[in-house]
Amino acid sequence: MGKDGMPVLNLPYASYKARYYDRSDDYYHFTNIRFAAPPTGALRWKRPQPPLKQEGIQDGTVGYQCYQALPKTFSIGLPFLEALEPSSEDCLFLDIRVPGKAVRGEVKNLPVLFWIFGGGYAMGSKSFFLYDGHPFLNIAKNNIIWVAPNYRLGAFGWLNGPIPQAEGVANLGIHDQRAALQWVQNYIGLLNGDKTQVTAMGESAGAGSIMHHLVAEGGTVDPLFKRAIMQSPAFEPLYSRSRLHTQYEAFASLAGCGGKGLDCLRSKPVEVLQAANIGVVEPSQYGTFGFGPGVDHSYIRDLPAAELAAGKYWKDVEIITGHTSNEGYLFSNPTFTTNKHVEDYIAFNFQNTTAAVRQTITGQLYPAPGLFKPYSSQFERTAQMVGEFVCTCNVRALVEAYANKAYAYVFSAPPGIHGLDLVFTFWRTDLNIGQFQLDFNIPILSNGNLATLWQSYLVSFARSGDPNKHRQLLSLPLGKTWSKATAGAQVNALDLNFDRVNMQADEDTPRDRCNFWNGKSWRASQD
Repeated sequence: MGKDGMPVLNLPYASYKARYYDRSDDYYHFTNIRFAAPPTGALRWKRPQPPLKQEGIQDGTVGYQCYQALPKTFSIGLPFLEALEPSSEDCLFLDIRVPGKAVRGEVKNLPVLFWIFGGGYAMGSKSFFLYDGHPFLNIAKNNIIWVAPNYRLGAFGWLNGPIPQAEGVANLGIHDQRAALQWVQNYIGLLNGDKTQVTAMGESAGAGSIMHHLVAEGGTVDPLFKRAIMQSPAFEPLYSRSRLHTQYEAFASLAGCGGKGLDCLRSKPVEVLQAANIGVVEPSQYGTFGFGPGVDHSYIRDLPAAELAAGKYWKDVEIITGHTSNEGYLFSNPTFTTNKHVEDYIAFNFQNTTAAVRQTITGQLYPAPGLFKPYSSQFERTAQMVGEFVCTCNVRALVEAYANKAYAYVFSAPPGIHGLDLVFTFWRTDLNIGQFQLDFNIPILSNGNLATLWQSYLVSFARSGDPNKHRQLLSLPLGKTWSKATAGAQVNALDLNFDRVNMQADEDTPRDRCNFWNGKSWRASQD
């Protein structure tokens, strides 16, 4: 204990004192624990290294979020940028919320819920006000430990292509997350957590990251978690060496290192690098974020859906996965009004495909709007396509791979946009989401029943592998038994809305279109 009575976590490299104690709910909050050395200077664009030794007791007040960048076209919907700390390269910290009874040794072997935030791989933070693990401890009656790390973003975490691949430093954001997971394996027992009962949980980029952990090195690497909750698992399917190299060179050129390699970038002032990072992300095409995970032919050997279909994934995992009902809306350009708009979009995003494949996309899978056609506008057509190839077909790939181990859901509470489920996931009685709620007319603060039910499903799964075992029974909406997912013509999923919670077919995971996106036929070349 510290002089003020707060518990101290003694690690081999440093000691950290709990920063807060919630007396009414009896939990401690440890903040800004280093899980890796600062990735600065010579450690820029290197895999995370062990934390440096620190003398004295750290009080958790020193911490930073990783450098952020926001596309100009993306100004509403996902509230990722507002955080509690300034930005820095020195950002590899994690937070822990742990029940007092675990700190006092009254209980042992509590399961761990490990949160990976989203934000398009370009923005986000463990400290964003919404990502408060308190609701999960409450629902679990203090029978769970919450851990949330940062990871490098944008160009700092996701440079890829032949040059980073040659040094083994592509997809560094994935390696940061794994370093934090390894920290849990090494040290969570000191807080009476159970390292064998870790559930990795993430939304959007966080969930997409978890997919990549499952297929690391062709599924031969233990992902260091027993269960996974993947909400709207999203990423651009980046596999082409030429496109990844173009992306790398755009960043390097803006930083004054065009054609000069990573050592040049490591020598630049961080202000120059962040300006280059913003310079790539800001003008990104509508609905994209400049950087993200991609095939590196070593740690990530192919797109996750392809690896899942080939059986090249870590199989000893139980999963929950799903999506909102209108995943593609936020990422689809509302100015698209003609066939040419859509065709140009496809030509840009799928540069290494053949003309025949592009015709299959526009003519067969997503035909132009018209009488007796499935879409009433080019926007609706594009939104359906984007939602499926970026997100919902990942859900199908996961359900097919983890047969008899998967639970699927659709969050159809209106307006069903990407990220809406976060409000329910982290709902609490004092939550104020302000303008976001007004913009989308979300009637959540007046009725937390759906949120409470949803949280109880998630906590029950993290504690037992069964979302039903510890769920709360509520009258409105009536909590249903959540059956395991099946993947027929459509995925059988739990539909969650304000006035209903039922098992039904998921219309956004159709077998024919998802087989196309999850296969390799649309990829003409990886060069």
